[in-house]
Amino acid sequence: MDESAPRYRLGEELGSGAVATVLRVHDRETGMVYAGKILHTRLERDSDAAERFAREAELVRHLKHVNIVEIHEHREIEGRGVLMMELVEGPTLAELIAREAPVPEPRLVALARGIAEGLTAAHAVGIIHRDLKPANILVARGETPKIADFGMARATSFAGVDRGAMAVAGTPDYMAPETLDPLAVDPRTDLYALGCILHEMATGAPPFTGATPLGLLEQHSKAPIPTLDDGAPYSAGLRELIVALLAKQPGDRPQAARAVVELLDGVGQAKTSALAIPLSRDGDGDGQRVCVRCEAPLVSELAVCLKCGFPQVHIKPGAMSLYVVGPGNIADKFDSVRRERLLQWIHRNPGLGLDASSLASAIPRLPFRIANEISQSSAVTLAQSLAQLDIHCEVARGGRLAHQGVRTKALAIAGRRTAVVSGIVMSPAMFGLVYIAIPMALVVAPVVFALAFFAATRPFVNAQSPDTRALPPAMQTRVAKLDAVVPKIEADRHRESLRAVVARVFSLLESTPPREQAGVVEELGRALDVGMLAATRLDVLDRALMAHDTLDPSAEVRAMLHERDMWSARLLELTATLDAFHSRQRAAEAKLERGRAEVDELLAELAVRVESLEEVQRA
Repeated sequence: MDESAPRYRLGEELGSGAVATVLRVHDRETGMVYAGKILHTRLERDSDAAERFAREAELVRHLKHVNIVEIHEHREIEGRGVLMMELVEGPTLAELIAREAPVPEPRLVALARGIAEGLTAAHAVGIIHRDLKPANILVARGETPKIADFGMARATSFAGVDRGAMAVAGTPDYMAPETLDPLAVDPRTDLYALGCILHEMATGAPPFTGATPLGLLEQHSKAPIPTLDDGAPYSAGLRELIVALLAKQPGDRPQAARAVVELLDGVGQAKTSALAIPLSRDGDGDGQRVCVRCEAPLVSELAVCLKCGFPQVHIKPGAMSLYVVGPGNIADKFDSVRRERLLQWIHRNPGLGLDASSLASAIPRLPFRIANEISQSSAVTLAQSLAQLDIHCEVARGGRLAHQGVRTKALAIAGRRTAVVSGIVMSPAMFGLVYIAIPMALVVAPVVFALAFFAATRPFVNAQSPDTRALPPAMQTRVAKLDAVVPKIEADRHRESLRAVVARVFSLLESTPPREQAGVVEELGRALDVGMLAATRLDVLDRALMAHDTLDPSAEVRAMLHERDMWSARLLELTATLDAFHSRQRAAEAKLERGRAEVDELLAELAVRVESLEEVQRA
């Protein structure tokens, strides 16, 4: 061996991307062969690219896991900076999909499980990949997937982020809706990308397409979640899991990569529940109750939307009536487009207690009564909701004739119809039969007028208080507090985090038998308390941080960032614990002989999570 020869030698190219090229690297001393990642020549003088390159080595160097490509060191070889990595002899997942999709379910589940295991390891040490896609997953011999290319990765902690970590990052085909807000990116963003990958393995294509990157991101944010074709050979459990991972809101997805591993194991055992908790409990088979402003799923117990803070309708009895008065003039027909919007909204919100069968069968004239005998607050919030549909309403005290416009309309319509009928009845007078026509008119006209007047004042939507399950007093107090707190939270991401907790708490409460509720209510109530506190505190911190440079932080700013990290991490842990609680509670119920002991154990675990958040508050 020539002692003067350099230890490492660059070999043939293995692949190339937008930022770097990967070459074989031969170690003359050990005989080992590595994969060496080298920045493209044009980027070597780009300080930002070089910083990201070095940061990849720093972030992942100590991350050792069978499902992650190991990074050894960053060294100079032949005058070039080289990131020394584990050499994986095998195709990328993108190449495998191109050749073999649709991938059979057993193989798909095994590959997905390996990717989820890799994400579990990365997230456990505080690393978010941010660019998970088939091209960044290598499939080693033995069908072992290995996550590669952490060039866009960042730490989950905001206390030490670089400028690139605060930028929008990713590949549009796999970018979760929240990636447009870097402060909202967390480990669940990687889980969305995993959902896109599973969909692509099953169909050969990512779930959404667009002519431009912005158009594609719009699809991720607003387009309905695609489902696998009915004829595709995949189980219900796998289908449910893909849909759950592709949920628009992070709080509606599985909350941790470890949970995805467990769900994939369940798919293999023919279990079919992809989400431990059904977060949307309102609605019928045709839809779920959603906010009229932002269309986010609602928690029916609350009077506000947890996504946008908009007041929600709760029908309660009272002395008020609500009338649709426009757009349009008195006695005009109600606009057909707005009528259809109203019918669709009522259909999508069956829990409101609104019966629109009369509106569906007839087109009313303005103004008309849409609800009667409801409370003032119900009438006001219903009017606010209909304003979002561009329907103008007015509230009046009383019943059928409480609104002056209705009386005017009814008199006009009844008068016209009476005149028409009277003209027909009086027609015999033209032939000299006055003695017949006049008595008939005197009898018929009042009847026609009364019937027409009655018809013109009838309600076209009937409202009644829906049957709701009574909440324990401790929960009623928290609901009132939530209704006051939510509108004060400015950032959508923090309202969403709170919604994830609240939806799970009420789903757990609903699924808990009354005999078990005494102990459960106390812990669930505490979970709500700390969820509200965490979301509120995070919102306050973010507003304070907006006035500072978080990329060159002072001691004060760094302290705020550390506090933000603690609240965010533990709030996510709490949400994941609530999912695990529900899943294991159901398993315990299925094993009656051990049910009580397991529920007690779960309560103790939930108490630990809640106490950890309370400790942050006291710190």
